[in-house]
Amino acid sequence: MNRNNLIGWIFLVICTIAAPLHAQNPVKVKGAQGRWQVSEEITLKEAEERAFMEAKKEALRKAGVMENVWSVFGQISQESGTEFHEAYSQMNVLAIGGMVNVINKKVEEVWDTNTRSLYKVVTIDAVVQKEEKVDKSYALEVKGVANLYKEGDVFTCTLKVHGTDSYLKFFWFDSTGGALLYPNTYEPNTLLQAEKEYSIPFSNAVDYRMEKQGKESEKINMMMVATKENIPFTDEVTYQNVLKWVYSIPNDKRCAFYDMILIK
Repeated sequence: MNRNNLIGWIFLVICTIAAPLHAQNPVKVKGAQGRWQVSEEITLKEAEERAFMEAKKEALRKAGVMENVWSVFGQISQESGTEFHEAYSQMNVLAIGGMVNVINKKVEEVWDTNTRSLYKVVTIDAVVQKEEKVDKSYALEVKGVANLYKEGDVFTCTLKVHGTDSYLKFFWFDSTGGALLYPNTYEPNTLLQAEKEYSIPFSNAVDYRMEKQGKESEKINMMMVATKENIPFTDEVTYQNVLKWVYSIPNDKRCAFYDMILIK
């Protein structure tokens, strides 16, 4: 994968992970709700996906997983000929700091008279597997990631690790596979100082430019994982392998950031 050209992504998700998990307590959550505005850029389907993600984040918050909330749609993409047919799993949705098992899901369309806008609203009941051991002072803060990019836009953001000097891994996934964008040939693995703001990419020699493979909008999924110790990732970069690596690290020694963005 060319690091100078980011391809639009639809990731392949397998939600059953064989990695060792740390001690967890189940917490039942009812009525966790998320909503997302429908617009010219965001379709009904896309708004529902984002509202579902927000509902799962809210379930984590209600269960007490407040720090480093990181969720995954649980989207499974299957290729048939040249088409991608998407199915959505309501179970086994993984999250850093907890695992959300969605029991009930309600989807509504709500018209907001104040903003004169249509919203997709998703309400869920769930069981959150909550990890007990956590460092509440340890967090990865990322700013400047937009929800929507146009083809040809250059991706940049800033990040700051709170609490402890850390090492960073930056993963992206697309329909052709995954890639570890940092560290790389031009940007070596470097200890990041706590509370210091860094720009991504770190070097002017690296340029992350958004490109699409087709005419339709593309989904891009990104993960940044900070660790207190220098823990290398040496496997093939697949979504499942990355999650195995993440869950093999004690919860109090890692923090993460996840986001899904669109290229129009």
